[in-house]
Amino acid sequence: MDTLISSGLPATLSALYRNASRMVVLGAWWVVLIAVTLLTAHHITSGVATAPSPVGFPG
Repeated sequence: MDTLISSGLPATLSALYRNASRMVVLGAWWVVLIAVTLLTAHHITSGVATAPSPVGFPG
């Protein structure tokens, strides 16, 4: 996920500086944003699901 953020966002910014069309910049931005959101949601839910329960609580 770090690689996606550290490469996808600068790639989108470089499209801005190259004066790419608005559709290209917005498309790249939304692709990166959706991918980061999905990976974050997967990371958060998988961490919660596999965490062991505290001692003394059913689980």
